[in-house]
Amino acid sequence: MFKKRSIFCVVSLMLVGCGGNYGSSSNGGGGGGGNYTGQAQGVYSGTSSAGNSFYTIVLPNDKFYGIYGTLTSSGLLIAGLITGQGTSGSTTYTASVTDFLYTGSVTSGSLSGSYVPGSSVNGTLTENASTATFTGTSLAASTFNYSTPASLSAISGTWTGKLLDGMTTTVTISSSGTVTGSSSGCSFSGTVAADSSNKNFFDVSLTFAGSPCAFPNQTATGVGVEYLLSDGVTHQLLAAVTSGTTFGTVFAAER
Repeated sequence: MFKKRSIFCVVSLMLVGCGGNYGSSSNGGGGGGGNYTGQAQGVYSGTSSAGNSFYTIVLPNDKFYGIYGTLTSSGLLIAGLITGQGTSGSTTYTASVTDFLYTGSVTSGSLSGSYVPGSSVNGTLTENASTATFTGTSLAASTFNYSTPASLSAISGTWTGKLLDGMTTTVTISSSGTVTGSSSGCSFSGTVAADSSNKNFFDVSLTFAGSPCAFPNQTATGVGVEYLLSDGVTHQLLAAVTSGTTFGTVFAAER
């Protein structure tokens, strides 16, 4: 989901946000006062009226994380990461959001839209009196199946990509889920694990070292997604983490 922007963006790819166990939530349905928590869940991609492309995940507890930017032949040049705790109605979805820009700026806003479960999302994002509409559909089943449990073996090994600020970053994930990485002299470590909901995303926690890290000794948590690109060969790892509403970043890599 997406906002208007007047700045040019740099970088490359996807999702992790405020962490913890996302677990499975009640999928109430039906009429009169039913519980619809989790019915909007899934991974979607699309475009906005601001001319951006986006990828977003809605979790079983209705929290969402999205990245947006400019789609090029070499991938997505990411402009920002948006996160928020949403609420699903029978066909509607609303959320208060925090938007982390690649420049380090942070803004807040609101999102209002509708969804077809596991199929499509569309709506409006408002920030600083500016409004953008968005529309998206679920990722193709040939590249990603949200209902298949995430596999740690699929992401184990070394990935080289970029963070939200454009810095080249190397991340190594062990077979047990231990994460180590570094970017321009800033090292970090943490864990990644398949979410207990048995949906196709990972819970991520990263702790940054001291100087020269921009947010020394802070821990950021969230989610990650790995999927196959349309060429049927290249795997994409998209991970984004936040620490409250003060800091957020994205790690995007291919191999």
